[in-house]
Amino acid sequence: MFAKTVRLAPGSGKVLIRIPGAADFIELRSAETVPVGTVIDTRVGTVRLTSATAPPTKLQTGNFFLGRFEVRQERSLKGLTDLVIQDKLKRAVCSAQGQQATAAKLSARILGLLRGKAKGHFRTRGHFAAATVRGTEWGVRDRCDGTLTVVTRGVVAVRDFTLHKTVTVRTGQTYLAKAG
Repeated sequence: MFAKTVRLAPGSGKVLIRIPGAADFIELRSAETVPVGTVIDTRVGTVRLTSATAPPTKLQTGNFFLGRFEVRQERSLKGLTDLVIQDKLKRAVCSAQGQQATAAKLSARILGLLRGKAKGHFRTRGHFAAATVRGTEWGVRDRCDGTLTVVTRGVVAVRDFTLHKTVTVRTGQTYLAKAG
């Protein structure tokens, strides 16, 4: 149901989900309809996510993997499904105070990650940028130095929150929205 639920089906590996209000994650063993706001852990698995658009209703589907994210969908956005990356490491690890960390080591440190292959209107949201797709293959990495978007196939519109601009990223290209 549009902006209320999404349909999840486990793919390969192990997929965990936490329904809004629940304290713990449970394994997704078969296809289920879950409420928007559910957190999905695909760090060791793949999930097939299907959501609806605003009327006239159409279904959009994508496969997502290598990350943990919360699924959101607002009525006002007419079907855009937001996948908000949940970092596996706290941002405090980026602080080099008292550490002998080099800038290269800090920039390479991945805090959160999500990869996807989807057709439809999906947006992957990190700390410093959001990547909006309409049928492509891409990945978003939250790092100490910013949010990196990598496009494997297709075209992605990346909204850079720091610079307040949108950049088009095509197959084989990357874009780093630098930490403010």
